[in-house]
Amino acid sequence: MILGVAGMIGCGKTTLSRVLAQRFGLQLALESVDDDNPWLDQFYSGAEAMRAYGLHLQLHFLATRFKAMRRMRATGGSWVLDRTWYEDAEIFARGLFEQGYMSSADWTLYEQLYAELLHAPAARPPRILLYLEGPLDTILERIATRGRPGEREADPEYFAALHDRYARWIGSFRKCPVLRLDVREYDVVGDSGAAEEIVARVRRQLEGELPQTELWPAPASSMPTPAPAAQARKSRKARSA
Repeated sequence: MILGVAGMIGCGKTTLSRVLAQRFGLQLALESVDDDNPWLDQFYSGAEAMRAYGLHLQLHFLATRFKAMRRMRATGGSWVLDRTWYEDAEIFARGLFEQGYMSSADWTLYEQLYAELLHAPAARPPRILLYLEGPLDTILERIATRGRPGEREADPEYFAALHDRYARWIGSFRKCPVLRLDVREYDVVGDSGAAEEIVARVRRQLEGELPQTELWPAPASSMPTPAPAAQARKSRKARSA
């Protein structure tokens, strides 16, 4: 079984992926960023750099997807994906081509490689896709406070176009069931209780498919004091009861 976690930069995908893996005893496939990605900071250093390094960056992500899928196939078991291969190609790489940061020849090469990836035995759709979403201004605020240095310095118009592509993509996504999560209500980075609520929702939706006994259940005595966002959610639930 595969659980996919998708969404814009700054939404908390990696944090949520780690929580799901720990709470359900699943294996974790993280996106290749930071020190093991030599192209990321160069790509975000300006419009010319985005044109120069767009294909390099996307091929790096594609190559690490192949590597992760080979490892998943060899290891077996159930996994959590921090961003899916669908987003790599259908949002990021296609967006670079549409915005003129990737040439037609580059895009054709990328599409051919992506088509090969989709034919790999390990490229089965996730059992469920957890989609983190929110208004653009909220996303930009999160990127400004939590993003990597290159992301914080990138042109906001790039993120505006990316946000629009994500909205169109999820609207037509039909490869597996989708659980949509508004980051204003589920701030998994700033509110640890939000992650626990998502864990409970996933458990209810996949009853019988997840491990019967969680490996690291959260003891009641160690549960965090609800943050303001979590308290607001509880108040809304009480009013609607």
